[in-house]
Amino acid sequence: MNLKKFSVIFLTLLLSSCKKDFIPFESSKIEINDFVVDEIDYKFLSTKSKFQYKNENQLINATLNTRIEKDKKIWFSVRVALGIEAARGLVTKDEIVIIDRVNKQVIKSTPDIIENTFKIKLNFEQLESILTGNLLYDISESDNLASEGNYFKIIQEKGTIQSQNLVNSKTSKVEKLILFDEVTNYLLTVDYENFKPLGKILFPGRHLFTSVSYLEDSSVPVINNINFNYREVERTNKPLKFPFNIPSKYVVKNI
Repeated sequence: MNLKKFSVIFLTLLLSSCKKDFIPFESSKIEINDFVVDEIDYKFLSTKSKFQYKNENQLINATLNTRIEKDKKIWFSVRVALGIEAARGLVTKDEIVIIDRVNKQVIKSTPDIIENTFKIKLNFEQLESILTGNLLYDISESDNLASEGNYFKIIQEKGTIQSQNLVNSKTSKVEKLILFDEVTNYLLTVDYENFKPLGKILFPGRHLFTSVSYLEDSSVPVINNINFNYREVERTNKPLKFPFNIPSKYVVKNI
């Protein structure tokens, strides 16, 4: 076993054991009809959160506003000190555009930038699911399903990617997601916490992302942490506005 693979396995065990409830003493196999997952259904979703990004060399605190039209587009605005907008972005199935107000430039790319940057392939619908605490993949008979303590575990394999979801048996909500790509050794864990009522459903008021990746020819892991603490969440059928005007004097960069 190479050092990279050992590091990923160790980190997976470490991140999985952050809460003792996720390490039960016994598990039993269950069938697909033995449980349900309560997912968030919406047409338009608007959120406001305190956002923190942290790695070995950088710490960013900001306010993040997002608006989602399900299966169509994700709009976001990042504001830093004194409420100044630092960036605004629009993500669709075909394009990602970011207005960088700090450097007065516009960055245009395709969704492939997610795979190129994070070394894992996620489509638009899966990105939506991660942001809302829904399942990335539909449950099928071929999945490995088990009951462990107060949780249901869903293990799925999609090509080179293995995913694990831990679902609270009382609330039917996903509380932890683990994604691992066997080829790139990319690891992503997402903890969903502090659930709050959103109408008749529950929405995770806190999202904790931890990603582990590797640079080429290096066995030293690159660890990034992203936290969302949601202050406002609104689900509506009324169309939202997605203001996105690109300043004519900004330099456009295609990457």
